[in-house]
Amino acid sequence: MEQIRILVVGTVLILSPAFAQTDSVSTLRYEPTWDSLDTRPIPAWFNEAKFGIFVVWGPYSVPAWKDRGYAEWYGWNMRQENSPTWKFHRRVYGEDFRYEQFAERFKAELWDPDQWADLFVRAGAKYVVTTANYHDGFCLYPSQFDATTETDQWNSTEVGPMRDILGELNEAGRKCGLKMGIYYSLYEWFHPLWLTDRQRYVTEKFHPQFKEVVTRYKPPVIFLDGEWEMDYTAWKSEELCAWLFNDSPVADYVAVNDRWGKCRGQHGSFYESEYGGGTGWRDHPWQEDRGIGHSYGYNRNETVDDYDSRQELIRMLSRVAGNGGNFLLDVGPTADGRIPVIMQERLVQIGQWLKINGEAIYGSSGSPFWPRRFPWGTCTCKPGKIFVHLWDSKLQEVCLPGLKNKVNSCTVLTDQGAKLLAFTQTDRWTTIALPNQLWLDDAVAIIVLDITGSPDVDITIPQDPDGTISLTAIEAQIHGSSPRYEAGKKDQIGYWDNPADSVSWTFHLDREGIFDMLVTYSCASGAGGSEFEFAIGEHKIRGRTQETGAWDRHRTDTIGRISLSGSGKCVMTVKPITPPKWNSMGLRSVRLLPHK
Repeated sequence: MEQIRILVVGTVLILSPAFAQTDSVSTLRYEPTWDSLDTRPIPAWFNEAKFGIFVVWGPYSVPAWKDRGYAEWYGWNMRQENSPTWKFHRRVYGEDFRYEQFAERFKAELWDPDQWADLFVRAGAKYVVTTANYHDGFCLYPSQFDATTETDQWNSTEVGPMRDILGELNEAGRKCGLKMGIYYSLYEWFHPLWLTDRQRYVTEKFHPQFKEVVTRYKPPVIFLDGEWEMDYTAWKSEELCAWLFNDSPVADYVAVNDRWGKCRGQHGSFYESEYGGGTGWRDHPWQEDRGIGHSYGYNRNETVDDYDSRQELIRMLSRVAGNGGNFLLDVGPTADGRIPVIMQERLVQIGQWLKINGEAIYGSSGSPFWPRRFPWGTCTCKPGKIFVHLWDSKLQEVCLPGLKNKVNSCTVLTDQGAKLLAFTQTDRWTTIALPNQLWLDDAVAIIVLDITGSPDVDITIPQDPDGTISLTAIEAQIHGSSPRYEAGKKDQIGYWDNPADSVSWTFHLDREGIFDMLVTYSCASGAGGSEFEFAIGEHKIRGRTQETGAWDRHRTDTIGRISLSGSGKCVMTVKPITPPKWNSMGLRSVRLLPHK
């Protein structure tokens, strides 16, 4: 191993930007260009609501089957020869049974919209998103524009339930104080115009039907989807979004996502994360959507082991809120109109937790310690308060780095009321003692710090009390255009194609000493052998990538030993070395461990 000695160097603090929001956005008119449309602030209600329910329901709820994954894609999958769904369909329904015939069996005979709305309120949800129409084109309301190649009776008022599902559910939800939104699919698998003339489909079907459903039901939130077959210019999305923001009946309070046509994460009131792990975007409003199991529509093939537990769902809500997003949790009803009991139980359990801990979720902002992540949980905040979310009930203490505000008191929320906790505060750390964990919630327990002023945190990465320095991918500053953070299972800096690009971290050294440097990374087959260099000041340590087999498979190498002296801020930079040719790496973390 190489051992070098360096002195501490200084750096600057970089803060993440905030996004604009307002209660009403109706005073301006927007041009049909993203440059103009993207200046519209998001209505304040959306970020305050935090938790919503997604309802995916239609003819696909009759077969309700997928080997694993999205059962609502049944109509597409049954046509894919020799696929598991194709085989299932032929065995159970016969090869001559058409998808349109499922609508005749979609009766909703046990459906009670008031019971659903009451359940959603008990869950603690503030808004609901219901499928106006899915990719199969079936409308849950009377539409002038519904059709397939097989039928022109393709909505819930003309076949199946013979009811305006969307209208009745919206009325029930609004009576309970819920904001009632819609999901709308841009494309349809079986629409005659989609299959023959996509330009006419956009102008004669998509635009007028979208305006029809928005004008009739006035949704405050719209979840667009099914846009990936064409870009936004082909969909004429800027023109339609300008109508939505300027002239629609919801212009002053609607929030719409980013699925306008191959522009996800670029344009929209909020960005959509689908089964994304709760990481999201820090500099733009966003929403995490997912099912309780692996499907949105009801899947009879799922077992109890496929459903997330109370603990997993509450922790996802906590994680999303800590990252500044909203959580849209899906339920997939059965064809007769029931929400499966296991889903009902999960919703009620979330609601019971929110009844005690909702102050830490509703109207909160994301963690003031971002991009710092904690192994024990996350944080949310409001002016004068920081909410510490604990996911580990066995902790004995919690250490928060860089908090500049004075802490006046520290309490934990429980179903018996608030309990005072002991804490200490220094210039670098606020430490909370947790002497007895028996009364903490095993999913997420909330500790409330009452502070003076709005949260003010020095986000320089601190040295842990045991001397370890942990530098993670999400905390890295990226220099150049190619590297980017990959969330979820990968949790790494990937797509690092340009050897001129680099990443860096700024950390604070409190305890000097000799440290072993450990690098965790991924490297797919055929991409190994590239050199990389870590530098602190004028001193450098080099390593070489070894193949891990895939970009989501990681290994940890100890690449050297380094001696740090003094105290203060340090900058560590990592960059490729060429030659040899740089083949990229998926950099997850760097750790400096005190050498023993």
